[in-house]
Amino acid sequence: MTRSHRAWIDTESLRFRFVFAAFLWVTIATIVAGLVISGLYRRHLTVQFREELQVHLAELVGLSALDAKGHPVLTRPLSDPRFLESGSGFYWQIDRAGGPSRKSATLGNRQLSGAFATAQVQQSGWTAGPYGRVLEYGIVSPSPAGGMPLHISIASDERLLDETLAGFSRDLTVSLLVFAALMFAGATLQIVYGLGPLRRIGDDIDRLRRGTLARLPTDVPSEFSALVSRLNGLLDSQAALVQRARVEAGNLAHGLRTPLALVGDEADQLKLRGEDESAAFIFAQCDRMQRQIDYHMMRASTAGMRLTGDLANVATLAQSIVSAMRRLHAARNLIFIVDAPPTLDVNFDSGDLSELLSNLIDNSCKWAAQKITIQAWRDAHAVIIEVVDDGPGIATALREEVFVIGNNVPSFLGFRSSVAITGLPSTRPSHSTSAIAPSAPTKAAAGSSKGATEGGTPSKSRTPITMTITAPRAAPFAIPSRPGSA
Repeated sequence: MTRSHRAWIDTESLRFRFVFAAFLWVTIATIVAGLVISGLYRRHLTVQFREELQVHLAELVGLSALDAKGHPVLTRPLSDPRFLESGSGFYWQIDRAGGPSRKSATLGNRQLSGAFATAQVQQSGWTAGPYGRVLEYGIVSPSPAGGMPLHISIASDERLLDETLAGFSRDLTVSLLVFAALMFAGATLQIVYGLGPLRRIGDDIDRLRRGTLARLPTDVPSEFSALVSRLNGLLDSQAALVQRARVEAGNLAHGLRTPLALVGDEADQLKLRGEDESAAFIFAQCDRMQRQIDYHMMRASTAGMRLTGDLANVATLAQSIVSAMRRLHAARNLIFIVDAPPTLDVNFDSGDLSELLSNLIDNSCKWAAQKITIQAWRDAHAVIIEVVDDGPGIATALREEVFVIGNNVPSFLGFRSSVAITGLPSTRPSHSTSAIAPSAPTKAAAGSSKGATEGGTPSKSRTPITMTITAPRAAPFAIPSRPGSA
């Protein structure tokens, strides 16, 4: 599943919450609108049906008459032809006491209830009809020839109203679904557009971390301008602190080296006076102090390395160093193998990484029998750089001792300068951005059980050495998965 897909289904993300809220609101609004519109249409349609029946009832009263036998008749048919069509759902009926009823052809052998033809004013209501529920109107009209009045009723089937409402509801449902889909799509586009600046800020932070961007762009909406300004201010403060720390470390080193040089000169004077033992002791301590200064200077430089804005390409640096080493050690005819992807970048000061690799590769050039391999790859958390040579290695008894800071072991064949000056053993996790150090394989080579040779003589006490650098990878921060999320 891609990062964008995870972002859409992440129930804790702003995008998911906004989209879900929009979907819920559009759904509820559509349902409510459909119910309201359908209710309003039913009410207006019912009013229209009632008004139409009232008109027909008035017309029916005006057309009513009596024949020679005193039976009710119509002087002419009603103007609405539906009263003549069987199954049309429109009916009329005229009753007079003492005689037969006169009714529309649509009633057949059935009749209306006449329950509302009881007064000389119009009355209406829903009641049982000949073929189902009907809306019936009734009135009592005086007889044209005197005598018993006429009870006139007119009605229409409720199904006519229901069929009209059903057709309207189908059309309304389709229309509202299309409207809801358009509204939801519009809301989604609005959310995506509205959150675009946040996504761009996240991408800019990734580029900032990879070193392709020095500061966050300030052309953002006003709601995010304060955030961007504060982040840029934090980066400026960090850069200032780093620069000040490096300057102070340099000043301290220069301040210590001058007195150390004077102590060394004094040791030379002791040696000239024949006090060799005292001079040797002072020389040893001066050498140890110098290594300590160099070591802590490198630690200060690396610890002060910025985590943003520094980007180094491993393959490019390795190739340039190998080219220099080929010229420097041309007499040895060494074989160099560089195995690093051309796009492999690390968040590492290029000068620091160049110095570190140069020391390691130069050390390998001094002790390698013929071949030196520089490999680099990316794992789940970091970039691993290995420098491996086929030299004599380190005596087994000295493996622990040579990693004690400041120790000077004459028999350490390989990596003395890189460990004492530039190596930074660390117990921090390899994926930490500040854990730029030889890892455990430095002390014992992977696959070192085969042994090696020293001075052309096979030796089981020495093994080949592998120096490993673990550097922060130049990639966006991983988004942690929440428990139970996909």
